[in-house]
Amino acid sequence: MGRLPPSRTVALLITLPLIISPLIHADASGHPTDGAGAPAALAVATYAGSEEQVRSVRALVRSLRARGGPYRDSVVHVVLTDPDRVPGDALRGAGVEFVPLALEPAVLHYPLALKAFAAAAVERRVRGQAASLAWLDPGVLILQPPAALDLGGTADATVRPVSLANTVGIPPGAPPDAYWAPIYAATHLDYRALRAVETVVDAVKVQPYYNCEVFAVNPERGICAEWARILTGLLNDTPYQQAACTTFLKRLFLHQAVLSAVLQSRVAPDRLRPLPLTAGYPFNQHAQLAPARRAASLDAVAAVIFDTAWQQNPDWLGAIPASESLRAWLADTYLEYLQLADGVYRIEGSCNAYLVTTPAGSVLIDPAGADAAPEYFRRVLARHPLQAILLTHAHEDHAAGFEAWRAGADIPVIVQRSYREYVAYKHELAGFFARRNAIWTRQPLPATPPAPTPPAAEPTVYFADSYELAVGGVHFRMIHTPGETPDHATIWIPERSAVCVGDNYYEYFINNSTFRGTQIRPVAGYIRALDTALAFEPTFFLPGHGAPLAGRRQVAETAGGFRDALKHVWAETVRGINAGQDVHTLMREVRLPPELAVPQFYGKVEWTVRGIYQELVGWFDENPASMYALPPSGVYADLAELGGADAILQCADAHIDHKEFVQALHLAEVVLAADPCHPEANGTRRRALEGLKAGTRNYIERIWLDYGIRTAKENGGE
Repeated sequence: MGRLPPSRTVALLITLPLIISPLIHADASGHPTDGAGAPAALAVATYAGSEEQVRSVRALVRSLRARGGPYRDSVVHVVLTDPDRVPGDALRGAGVEFVPLALEPAVLHYPLALKAFAAAAVERRVRGQAASLAWLDPGVLILQPPAALDLGGTADATVRPVSLANTVGIPPGAPPDAYWAPIYAATHLDYRALRAVETVVDAVKVQPYYNCEVFAVNPERGICAEWARILTGLLNDTPYQQAACTTFLKRLFLHQAVLSAVLQSRVAPDRLRPLPLTAGYPFNQHAQLAPARRAASLDAVAAVIFDTAWQQNPDWLGAIPASESLRAWLADTYLEYLQLADGVYRIEGSCNAYLVTTPAGSVLIDPAGADAAPEYFRRVLARHPLQAILLTHAHEDHAAGFEAWRAGADIPVIVQRSYREYVAYKHELAGFFARRNAIWTRQPLPATPPAPTPPAAEPTVYFADSYELAVGGVHFRMIHTPGETPDHATIWIPERSAVCVGDNYYEYFINNSTFRGTQIRPVAGYIRALDTALAFEPTFFLPGHGAPLAGRRQVAETAGGFRDALKHVWAETVRGINAGQDVHTLMREVRLPPELAVPQFYGKVEWTVRGIYQELVGWFDENPASMYALPPSGVYADLAELGGADAILQCADAHIDHKEFVQALHLAEVVLAADPCHPEANGTRRRALEGLKAGTRNYIERIWLDYGIRTAKENGGE
């Protein structure tokens, strides 16, 4: 599989609390909620709900201790949103206090609203103990003493405007819309009295609208408690949700809008201090900033918001200049972040590449992913020389470039023996794949099929069923588990309690029959491969793409749930086949129950049903007409002549009016069979495809819908 686009616009989808007051307890170390003596200048609040966020917070704490100057000893309060699954063990000590927060399964569409409840919990704890409470998101690093977050008794809050107005911010002086009006009503604000602010990146004047990744408040003012209280009311207001929170961005940034209003209502203008951009620098938007606002160097920044840069761009270090000493420190910090477990590092480029260190050297798994930023693994390899390369399967996004990592040394490259056959299959169909990949990447179609080219290098060791490798007392057991590809292998590393599963597991539902074109991928193979991996009861579950799973409970629940979802679809499809149901009926009827829901951003259940059907019983659907070379579309021209193009398109347009886009699409195809450049039919086809596109979040489906829309426009369907 090629690299999945980020599903990380939102890093965490969790449930949110509606009532927080009874949920604050003493931390895990037994610290009481009330302190003694003079309050500290600064307390820090953040949260962690996943292992990735734990590692991000670990980097935040490291940065504060190393570069925080007089604030280096500030207590960091970490709200654990799911301590049973993610206990945050890697954060214990180092001046970290845990704030457990019981969460009720309430609102799933507002993941970042968690910040309000987490900040309120910490605010409650640090009253009387700290003069300033600084909220720092996971993904923030301290590079210089964060003096701007120290209110110093002269302010009650410091915050900066949002980076982009998006569709949430409203113009100065404009009456509040359906989204903002209830927020202003809850905070008793008169929009006519509000002072405009200017967004940081797009430089748009808007009514007060502030960023929530870095800010500070006076904990005595109860600002965060009010934030959580008002947000709770709006989250529970069903009519408001249905009428106003109608887009992804408005749901995503509701917490931000509410805090903006609370600050305006509870903080006097002369007590609301602007936070300089250097104390909340938006790393991902550096290139979009106006030159006058752009940091010349990271050395001039006190707090940088990396946001998703570390997860999505391993080559992030070259984006903004920095001194050599700061670059070296950042590289070491990033390496620590990349370490999932003792001696297990991950870089995600074209795939997840894993580097496992041992006392006798390192083993590299699926090296292609590390080519996104090879310098980090090379830093590790300088201390732990490479001893072997293991490939989970032959897909180029995993296997490409392994010879460069060998650098001419006698280092074994170990694969399952079906690797050769799969590579040969890809080369034999090079022309087909060139066409499909061009559509996939939105490139012009090749004029002539490319000639197959032999691989640049071949592996050195081929195994049949299993292979054992030991390096420095660490064992690597490779097991043949065909699924995604015939040569797929699972790698069990007992000393690290880690299992590499390659592409036999995804964060999203599978494609067992891909739209780029591949052999049918047997769903039963995926299931057996997952059974094999889960039988080890691993602590770390390392997929070929997406975030690893950590903790036996999370592995069992998440990876086990994914396997059970595949089992359900398989069983229901087999049941339907035995009952004599046709493939299209099964595609409509087979669904995942709520308890087995898996996001369908990559594959879809109905596509998998069709793949299982063809895998098990072939293409024949018991209709004698299917035995002959003429497909149903072969008589579409006759139907168009009999029914008349105008009447057919009128019927298609009626289907579009009722949002029945698939029916409309099929009717348009009838007319286009007789006249491929019929402008009205292409227009109907385009509108049907656009309607389907608006209703899906599956990125593969969108690729092919875009292709159809483009061809409809080229044929006169503007």
